[in-house]
Amino acid sequence: MKKINLFLILFIFISSFLFANPFSGNVSLVVIDAGHGGKDPGAISGNINEKDIVLSVSKYLYEDLKSDYKCVLTRDNDIFLELQERCDIANSQAFDVNGYPIFISIHVNAATSESANGFELYIKDDEKKLSLLSKATSSTLISKYSSYNNIMVNQYMNKVNEYLASTIESSIKRAFPLYKNRGIKEGNLYVLNQTFMPSVLIELGFITNSDDRSNLINPEWQKKMADAIASAIRSL
Repeated sequence: MKKINLFLILFIFISSFLFANPFSGNVSLVVIDAGHGGKDPGAISGNINEKDIVLSVSKYLYEDLKSDYKCVLTRDNDIFLELQERCDIANSQAFDVNGYPIFISIHVNAATSESANGFELYIKDDEKKLSLLSKATSSTLISKYSSYNNIMVNQYMNKVNEYLASTIESSIKRAFPLYKNRGIKEGNLYVLNQTFMPSVLIELGFITNSDDRSNLINPEWQKKMADAIASAIRSL
């Protein structure tokens, strides 16, 4: 009987360890990444540059969230950052370990066909496994994940990525019911593969589509889009 009880206690202990969720609690850090910048304009249409649109939306998002969360902008002006620099900024941040960090990368799409339109979201490929450590990894991030094996963290991160993306998708759909939703896709994108936290890349619309472009350069539309993303984050 004692052997059975000991086995049960050991089983419960191991099970609770294996199936614990490293992303329990609330969001405690939001890293907002405005794509491109400086010498890299991103997608272009005439004199309209992706880098300017995404910086404006990112700033609106930052202003909306900063009173409720620790928020960090990878860039707050027109500067060029390497992709790894963006990831290092995210990974090096301290945050409340009772919660978890998220990374939101803001972009604008382009296509050879002018008819392509709408918004879409990207998360990392489920099969892509993150190492979770680099020279920039903060001590907070290390302590947050140190109790979990790498397989477990990646499995949970995949689930949170999907939940984060679907929550943002739903919020944008509510705010813009007539706007084409191109869905959530998995992508082999550097900033999603090298940020050691739940991460989503949002393509706000197509700069090559006249209707989308008119919206993308409209400050009121930009703020409404930022508010929709902020609303989704608050509901997590």
